[in-house]
Amino acid sequence: MPELVSIIIPSRSDNDNIAGLLDDLARQKVDVKTEVIRVTGIAPPARARNNGAKQAKGEMLVFIDCDIRLGGEFYLANLIGLLSSNKAYGAVCASLRLPPDASAFQRRYSRQIAHYEYDIVDEPAEVFVASSACFAMSRELFVSMGGFNENIIRGEDSEFSWRLMKAGYHIMLAPNTWCYHPAPADLEELIRINLRNGSGVAYVDAFYPKLNIDVHPRAVTQFSAPKTPGQRLRRFLLSCLEAVFRMKALLILSKFFYALGYIAGTVRYRVFKRT
Repeated sequence: MPELVSIIIPSRSDNDNIAGLLDDLARQKVDVKTEVIRVTGIAPPARARNNGAKQAKGEMLVFIDCDIRLGGEFYLANLIGLLSSNKAYGAVCASLRLPPDASAFQRRYSRQIAHYEYDIVDEPAEVFVASSACFAMSRELFVSMGGFNENIIRGEDSEFSWRLMKAGYHIMLAPNTWCYHPAPADLEELIRINLRNGSGVAYVDAFYPKLNIDVHPRAVTQFSAPKTPGQRLRRFLLSCLEAVFRMKALLILSKFFYALGYIAGTVRYRVFKRT
């Protein structure tokens, strides 16, 4: 077991309210010392997390997004215990759940967006993507892997997970361990997030296409074979048709604004060569 665990919380600005998360951390029943490192105003997220890791003094790192709330008092203990139990475990993450006080809009969104929530498991389960919203790993391994790739502005957790797997490590989902991750609060936030995500993928496609790791749309716990741009477009269009057929309005809107963000990003990064 580590003597000290460093908890890294990246946030866009000092205005982000992390009081609830800090309260959750203070209530944790864990037998190791912890330090909290808040990284503010550094972008992209990969650089912010790497910055926090450089400041960390603990043997183990726990990355938690600023909008996360912890589920239960044994959240940290479960992550730390499972990670310490096997050196082959490269990272240990928690199940993502919708907060109990989620609005009707957020609940509808989570039902329509595939894999927005992860099931809570009773036994350790292997997954293929350690969500950067909440996962733990050893600082030594994180440093040896080179940290998150700061050259990409979206999908850095998928790319990092892919490198971990290629190095022979397993990514595990801790049993009976979950955290709450809010869905977009309203239509305005849904639009903003999907425009940003689409633009982020366009950036990676334009400048670092080999880093745009393809994750299977029906199972985020596995990587699929790399796809050509044509194959990805075909799959995206088919998924749009499926959303229309199933009358999933929020999913349709998400895909529309994602595509709009991708087109705008493609024009910006490929045509005008702006970064």
